Amino acid sequence: MKKEHEWNLIRSTILDPAKYGKEQDARSNFPEIQVKGLRIIVTAKAVRGHVRFTYEGKKVSRSLGSCAHDELEKFLLDWVRQVEQYNLRLSQGLDPFAEDEKSKKDMTFGDFAKEVYLPNARATKKSYRDDESRLEKHILPYIGGKKFDELNVAMVTELLHEAKAIGLKPATVNRIRALLSVIINLAIDHELLESNLMKRVKKLQENNQIERYLSESEIQRLWPILDIPEDYGIANKTIAAVIKFLLLTGVRKREALDMQWSDVDLGKASWHLKYNKSGKARYVTLSEDAVAILRAMPKTSAFIFANPETQKPYNDIRKTFDKIMQIAGITNMRIHDLRHSFASLAVNSGESLFVVQKLLGHASPQTTQRYAHLQSSTLHQASANVANMIRQHSAIN
Repeated sequence: MKKEHEWNLIRSTILDPAKYGKEQDARSNFPEIQVKGLRIIVTAKAVRGHVRFTYEGKKVSRSLGSCAHDELEKFLLDWVRQVEQYNLRLSQGLDPFAEDEKSKKDMTFGDFAKEVYLPNARATKKSYRDDESRLEKHILPYIGGKKFDELNVAMVTELLHEAKAIGLKPATVNRIRALLSVIINLAIDHELLESNLMKRVKKLQENNQIERYLSESEIQRLWPILDIPEDYGIANKTIAAVIKFLLLTGVRKREALDMQWSDVDLGKASWHLKYNKSGKARYVTLSEDAVAILRAMPKTSAFIFANPETQKPYNDIRKTFDKIMQIAGITNMRIHDLRHSFASLAVNSGESLFVVQKLLGHASPQTTQRYAHLQSSTLHQASANVANMIRQHSAIN
């Protein structure tokens, strides 16, 4: 095992931003890694391992997978060991990848999901924890032990029916279906299947137009709890601050939990949100109240709303969220409904749908259009106010 200072040197060399997007021959570019054939490609989000040899006069290559920057040490060790085995087979005159092809045929869905899909998801998806949870709870118990050529439409349909039967909403069941489709598409890329059977599995009907907004009285009950959570038996002040921040900004839960000090300019009240659902970076303008929340957070971690025990972002805040809602006497409320509430307050304060679209970071105006009925009610009230004023003036005259 290399010493920490050696790993620091390797990390800084490999993760040099000047090398982003360029395929680097490990043995030539990183003297600390003396293994033939290993190639490393670094992007702003991830590190990809690749191996390339010449066998029987032909170029042969293989992907070794991807990892996040902070997982480099573990994955690099695995890649080096794997490529060393390939080199050993090559030195014996054998096809370096023959054993891989044999083992691929014996790979189960569960093996592939854990060994191939999840490492890629961790490196490229902010929501990979949701994928892990859906796999463990709703997919692997049913088909984890099946080989890909054993899967069929009836089997997968039954899996989704079971998820619905335990009370999951159609939207959640559809997320499980989508995850299955993504994993199977990746298996096709690895030549384990020829077609995606999920194309024959129908999506459930969703009703995305039902929105839940906090009422004025609910906000009045909720705000004191978020202001002084300890007075109401809430020990986790960090999560209380997150909930308050979500309501004041309308950002998504994961965006707030992954927020870093390096992305925020408190003087300019600006937050550079690099990664979001739309895939496009944007700047979020923060109100004075939102800035005040950030200024009150301790700078003990790179992450603003860090878990004090791990100094990493929280995986889930639902338990404390539900407790706060219960104390406030608020029912049927999800964390994402704080985003809807922010939009509702913005529209009802007279902001146009275009402004609300920009505040929420929607890529398409169609997504924001769901709040049009709120704007209509606001305009109706404004029209009624004008009529009342006319009647009052008429009565005076």
